[in-house]
Order: sequence, then C-alpha cells, then structure tokens
Amino acid sequence: MPFYDYKCEKCDHSFEELLKINERSKPTRRKCPECGEKGCIKQVITGIGGVGVDGNMRIDGNATGAFRDVMQKVTESPGIKGSKREQYYKTRWGL
Repeated sequence: MPFYDYKCEKCDHSFEELLKINERSKPTRRKCPECGEKGCIKQVITGIGGVGVDGNMRIDGNATGAFRDVMQKVTESPGIKGSKREQYYKTRWGL
C-alpha cells in the first residue's frame, strides 16, 4: 500500500495516510483533523523517493549493508522523521 499526502486548504495542515489505491480519496471526504472543516482536504502530489544501492537483505527481510545505511538516513531526513513513513520504513527494513 502506498502513502498518500493531503493538505487542508483552510488551515494548511498537512498529513499522510497509508491506504489502498481504491481508498485514496477517502480523506478528501472527511473533516480536517486539525481545524475540523469539511470539504477542504485535497490530495497533494509529493516527490517520489528512489534509492539505487545494493539491496542485500537477510532471509527475515531486514536490510543489510549499504541499503540499510541508506534507509537509516532516509528515516532521519526532513519530511520523513516523525512521520508514519519513518515507522513504516523502520519496521519494514528492520532498522
């Protein structure tokens, strides 16, 4: 499941959700989690990250080597640190 980014047009609150593709419009029909206004949430398009390093993984799916180092840096980067994506990456890659 991909992450989708949303922003309230009234208060500029930004948030993300991990959703199935067919559920990506659900947040646009809800109230803003910050200001409570309805009908002001819009999906926004953000950059798509890409990593081009050795993707060594152990049998348990945890990242190793250079890939682990890069993914650790990704979790500490602005826009990821403190977000749901940070926790997802840490759990997914065993960081």
